[in-house]
Amino acid sequence: MPKTISSSELRAQIKRILNEVGYGQSQYVVERFGEPTAAIVSMEDLRLLQAVKQRRAESSLRETVAAIRRRSREVEAADLDALIEEARSEFYELERQTRDA
Repeated sequence: MPKTISSSELRAQIKRILNEVGYGQSQYVVERFGEPTAAIVSMEDLRLLQAVKQRRAESSLRETVAAIRRRSREVEAADLDALIEEARSEFYELERQTRDA
């Protein structure tokens, strides 16, 4: 379960917090003015989160392509190409968001 820390406490204790998180002992939710704004997690946890996001994006792309294929019987070739390009764009945008997270 993540611990909660204010941004001012974080500034005062940054070395200790980074050591705890880095050694996998803790996760922190950082609050500003009482509102959660960020999380501090280990690199292992971050990699896991990124992998989950990547799988979701890939699954979404597969579902989109499957839906396009089902509808392709009713869609003309030029329209199908546009739908496929739209699905690709959405996939790459989700992938970019995953990398930036």
